[in-house]
Amino acid sequence: MERNLSRAADAPRGAPEGFVCDYARFFPFWNKLTTRQQTRLAGYCTVREFRAGENIYFHQICNGGMYFVYTGAIRIYMISPSGREATIYHRYPGQTGIIVPLYESKPENIIPVFQAEQDSVLAYLAKADMYKAAQELLDMQELYMNVTAECVQEVVNAFFSFAFLPLKSRVARILLEQARACRDGGRFVVATHEMIASATGTSREVATRTLGRMEDEGILRTGRRQIEILDVERLEELASI
Repeated sequence: MERNLSRAADAPRGAPEGFVCDYARFFPFWNKLTTRQQTRLAGYCTVREFRAGENIYFHQICNGGMYFVYTGAIRIYMISPSGREATIYHRYPGQTGIIVPLYESKPENIIPVFQAEQDSVLAYLAKADMYKAAQELLDMQELYMNVTAECVQEVVNAFFSFAFLPLKSRVARILLEQARACRDGGRFVVATHEMIASATGTSREVATRTLGRMEDEGILRTGRRQIEILDVERLEELASI
């Protein structure tokens, strides 16, 4: 269900109930703009809701562009021919990501999948509209370059983690990442063993054993769809290995 943000207002027409459209969260330079510039930029944006577990087929909406996570969590992952998944990186509330254009002309190209890991609300700019905004606003060009660099760094970090770090360190990294994205201080992380397995590129059984060992060491406590972090310092030590 799409909602076009046609005006610079706190409650755009058709937005989810209680939704506050704070454009300054999406665009750091928002308050520098004139009212006319704000209205034009808001008109380029669209808000859309996604349910937990729903794959986001951006190519059906816009082939390329940029999105902002208002609420929820977005997972960018790869899936093998056998169905095994490996998470590349996440985007959490307050974070911006790029919509990767699909270059399917070569059979060896790997197309990442976007998925709402939680019920999520996103704002996005299609590539064509983003180009228009970039032509009008130099700050928009800088934002896109910064977001692209950040997402590329996330991919590099993921490659390093998969290639060189032991599993326990990969688990520690993903737990810390999710904890830092929480607004309640990050003591409790919403995660299942399947989510941890996918995020660290292993099987559920191996992830369960690893979490069990970390629980025995007093680092964390597992529960139903959540993990309680008991020893942040130890987790940080493991993540830095």
